Amino acid sequence: LIVKIDITHTDIDKLGLYASMGVPEFWFYNGDILRIYRRRSNGQYFEVENSPTFPAVEKEKLYEFLAECRVDEVEAEKSFRAYVRDNLVNC
Repeated sequence: LIVKIDITHTDIDKLGLYASMGVPEFWFYNGDILRIYRRRSNGQYFEVENSPTFPAVEKEKLYEFLAECRVDEVEAEKSFRAYVRDNLVNC
């Protein structure tokens, strides 16, 4: 799984690079929109609504944590850990 936070633009074909490395899942966040991509057997990525790696975590919940990070990263991490412990440990 690769998570990319994009605040600059480069000419590197990152999806092609990640596909050549066999990365099965790629998240792209540009500061506003989170996109989740899954790799097909032919090496091409397609956008999915929820993470295949973390199917129990809804995308809306990820947006909540990203918003918390803008306010207080330490508290956001504590909140995320509590969420995982309370909701996902037995999944």
